[in-house]
Amino acid sequence: MGSLWQDLRLGIRGLLKSPGFTVVTVLTLALGIGANTAIFTVLNAVLLRALPAEEPQRLVMLSNPEYHGIGVGDGSGKRGMYAYSEFRDLLEKNQVFSGVLAVDSYVRRTDVSIEGARSPEPEHANVTMVSGDYFHVLGIRPYLGRTFTAEVDKVQHANPVAVISHGYWKSRFAQNPVIIGQTIRLRHTKFDIIGVALEGFSGETVGFSTDIWVPLTMQAEVFPAWTNFLERPKNPLQKILWLQVIARLKPGVTLPQAQSSINVTQRQIREADVAEMSADRRREYLDSKIQLVDGSRGASNLSDSVQPLQILMAVVGMVLLIACANVANLLLARGSARQREIAVRLALGASRLRIVQQLLAESVLLALAGGAFGLILARWAAVLLVKLVSTTSNEVFLDLHLDARVLALTLGISVLTGILFGLVPGLRAAGQELNVTLSGAAKGSLRRGAHDGRLPAGRILVAGQIAISLAVLIVAALFLRSFRSLTSQEPGFDHDHLLQFDIGFLEASGYSGPAVHRVHKELLARLETIPQVKGATLAFMGLFAGNDTGSSVSLDGSKPKAGTENYVRNDLVPARHFAAIGQPVLLGREFNADDERSQQTVGVINQTFARKYFHNENPLGKRVWYDHDHPQEFVIVGVVGDAKHNSLREPAFPQFYLPFFNPKGDEPSFCSFEVRYAGNPATVAAAIREAVREVAAAVPPVEIRTMNELMGETLVTERAISRLSGIFG
Repeated sequence: MGSLWQDLRLGIRGLLKSPGFTVVTVLTLALGIGANTAIFTVLNAVLLRALPAEEPQRLVMLSNPEYHGIGVGDGSGKRGMYAYSEFRDLLEKNQVFSGVLAVDSYVRRTDVSIEGARSPEPEHANVTMVSGDYFHVLGIRPYLGRTFTAEVDKVQHANPVAVISHGYWKSRFAQNPVIIGQTIRLRHTKFDIIGVALEGFSGETVGFSTDIWVPLTMQAEVFPAWTNFLERPKNPLQKILWLQVIARLKPGVTLPQAQSSINVTQRQIREADVAEMSADRRREYLDSKIQLVDGSRGASNLSDSVQPLQILMAVVGMVLLIACANVANLLLARGSARQREIAVRLALGASRLRIVQQLLAESVLLALAGGAFGLILARWAAVLLVKLVSTTSNEVFLDLHLDARVLALTLGISVLTGILFGLVPGLRAAGQELNVTLSGAAKGSLRRGAHDGRLPAGRILVAGQIAISLAVLIVAALFLRSFRSLTSQEPGFDHDHLLQFDIGFLEASGYSGPAVHRVHKELLARLETIPQVKGATLAFMGLFAGNDTGSSVSLDGSKPKAGTENYVRNDLVPARHFAAIGQPVLLGREFNADDERSQQTVGVINQTFARKYFHNENPLGKRVWYDHDHPQEFVIVGVVGDAKHNSLREPAFPQFYLPFFNPKGDEPSFCSFEVRYAGNPATVAAAIREAVREVAAAVPPVEIRTMNELMGETLVTERAISRLSGIFG
């Protein structure tokens, strides 16, 4: 140990004598080590870091790959979608969980007004509705005040209370110590703040940071919709699936035991629902299984970003190898100048192993210094990386603090790097011939010997640098080519000069029944009066709005079978919709005003639907039956080209369209508007907001985006990876 400390002291002294060499080497290593640490920091936050919960290894997420109901929200991140009634049944009848919580999967950015704020205008905050035992099941204690209890689940509409995150308390309330009891307004309801969550906890979902938690039983006040999401539906197949469920295993219960028990419980619960179901639907419904997955690290909506990050880490790993080869060449050159010094030490009795050890100590010191500066660089680079994968509508929040895992990786990389680039120069320097070095040969002879001895190792290192650099360039070129290929794809409609916005669920703004129809009709007509607007339309699902719905179909008059084989997308659109968005009509016609008044339902199909179900036949005039649970039919009057709806990566999918407005007047209360414009989009957007205020004054201010922005956000990961790989390449 004494010799090691001596080597370290000698190494520090030697490096300080060569400040130019030391600075260049440390900065070179800092770039390589820092890049690796930055990407690992993000991967650690997404995949490896456990929730700041009590005994997180006992947490499990409930996943159900077979949905039976109407999905509202986000079911990604290995989580299933459940109705409130299902959550209550599992909570009360399970035998293996010490606690069960539910969290909504839909409400995210919500307008919030703070009592006493300088500005009366509402601001945006991330709001999540949770069950009363949410904090208790996770084992999260309050920083101030208290959290919810199971009591808030007993009565609907009766508990307007809120818990805020520590970060929101710090940023919005300046850590006001008397925050408890202060009032905030969500939509039209006042909520009293009863607590501040523990510092470091921002929710169970990695990548999303909750500002405010409110009870699920206040759903109607926070998120008014077409129905009460808390009610038990008469038809079990019409459940509103909007909750994600996490449970805590009882002490001593294993995951396989819980898996077996909870599926027995679910089957017993569902037995009461199947009396009026068909035999095949009954069998499918009862055989559906719950899958339990590890919940210790929470859930993540960033799974699509993991593989590109892993590939990028491999790229920066190669960059680090290039840096090592570069530094090794510098050390070889430095070793040539130190040959006589090392030869003297050997002549005085130092062993070759001792010389190698001392030179490796210098290398490790350089690498540790590079690692220290790399940590500083990594912190900045990790934040930049998160910003690159964030979008305007989906900002990513990650806890990027340097924990023991990140520090251990950085230390390990630094030591390994030091050994990697220092070993060959050290062995080369210690392996010289003393007689040649210390003989009275001319200085030129010494230089030639050093030069001749250095060439083979130097050439190998240079060749390695070139080979790895070419590999990095090839990977960067492939990423760039893939990204350009995606961006050059046509979505199937005219995406230039097209704006999109939605006005949310109109029930949330106080409109219902005939008022919903009036708002849709009047706003559509009002938009078309704006001078710069060339066309306006709306759609239930919309384009690149993140929405999706579908139905099973049949062509022979039989009841459509449930399952994915005959599942197709569908949407509701008004007359002249396809002309407004520039989606070509290939055969027949699109909808007109008469279709919206006709008792005979007509439909338009896309090209993929026609190819799959009609092959070379003319589909016009053919009938299609859809919806397994409530079979209905339509007559095909047109065929349109395929259009991408949510991602430029998605393949063409069979789809049919039905009239948005119909004689029954049962149009949805939610839709997206698309507006074709000319001129300055900011000017048109201002005119659109004024039109919304005139027609529906109760609707909150709308967010208006260009279609190109929305399409670009679907490729945010590819764009970030191609840019970063290009930088490293």
